[in-house]
Parts: sequence; C-alpha cells; structure tokens
Amino acid sequence: MAHPEPQPLPVRRGRPPTPGLRETILRAAEAIFARRDYHEVQIDDVVEASGVGKGTVYRYFPSKQALYLAVIFDGIERLRAELEAAVRTDEPPARKLRGIVHRTLAYFWDRRFFFSLIHRNEHKADGEAREWLRHRSALSRVVQDAVQEAVGAGQLRPLDARIAAELLLGMMRGVNRYRTKDDHLDELVDLVIDVFMRGAGTPAGRRAVGAGKP
Repeated sequence: MAHPEPQPLPVRRGRPPTPGLRETILRAAEAIFARRDYHEVQIDDVVEASGVGKGTVYRYFPSKQALYLAVIFDGIERLRAELEAAVRTDEPPARKLRGIVHRTLAYFWDRRFFFSLIHRNEHKADGEAREWLRHRSALSRVVQDAVQEAVGAGQLRPLDARIAAELLLGMMRGVNRYRTKDDHLDELVDLVIDVFMRGAGTPAGRRAVGAGKP
C-alpha cells in the first residue's frame, strides 16, 4: 500500500516579532531623544542603549524619523491618559483647563522638532500623518470634554465646545512653535489661560482659575 508523500512545511517569511523588543527599543530611544536634539541622535546610539542589533532596530523602525515619531506617539498616549485623569479630579472645571495646558506644554517643551516635522507632513495621506491625526483627535476629545464641563458649570460662556477646544489646542501649538529659549513654562501657561479665559471665560471662571495660582 502506497503511503502519501509528506507535504512540505510552509516557508516562514521573516522572523516573528520578539515580545517586548519594540518597547525596549522605544524606551532606549526615548531616553536619548530627551537628552539631545533630534539632529544629534544617531541610530547607533539607540543600538548601543537598547542592546540590540542595528538590523533589528531597522526591522521595527525603518528610519530615524519613524523611530522618533513612534517615541512621540507612544508618549502622547501617556499624555492623553494624564489629561483624562486631570479631567476626573474634583478641581473646578476652569482649573482643569489650566492643568491640561500645563501638562501639554510641558510634554512638548523639549520636543519642538515634532511640530516642525508634522507641519511639513500632516497634509499628506501617509501612515505617519494619519497616526498623528488619530492621536490629535483623541487629545481634542479630552479638551472638548473639559470645555463642555466648564460651560455646564458656568465658568465658560455658552459656546461650541469642539471649536473652543480647537482654539485652545491651536494656542498651545503656537506657543510651542514660536517660543524662545528665554521663555518659561509657567509664564506661558498663565498667558495661554489668561487669553483664553478673557475671550471665553465668565467672571466665575476667571475667579476659579485665579484662586488656584501659587
């Protein structure tokens, strides 16, 4: 009786991802990008810090720009979680808005290259632009919820929460893009909130923001 010929095993293409390896590379790159300007960082620095081969780094991140953006997007997810936690506190709604501005400006304080890179690419339909727009939309929803709460509490005038959130986000982006080395974080936070509350806030809202100042 003839036995059936054994079937060849399917050919495996490429090496399967190693669990946790992408995160290891991201954490190493994050520490390096936090200490140096983008243009000063080399992939070899990340290779040495992460303890993996250069080919492995490029397998996960095909370029330095892709690695940098992945670090930023990963950090934005943590920033969004922080903002959501801030919105859930018992602070007056107007104070929550100040907290959102402070945390957002602080996160991007040493990451200004991100904005110039995104400014050049966000109109494109590539993966990086889509990923940024997804993260930005999530941040916008958090700000919008905080604005809506402030409107409900009578600390902002009745207005379109979506448009007000975009105005506040636009102010933060402008500050990050055009500030100088002599500017200070807390002063710029106060400036953004003061301008926003003078235009959109009520007297009760402006008192609530001022009451929490150091």
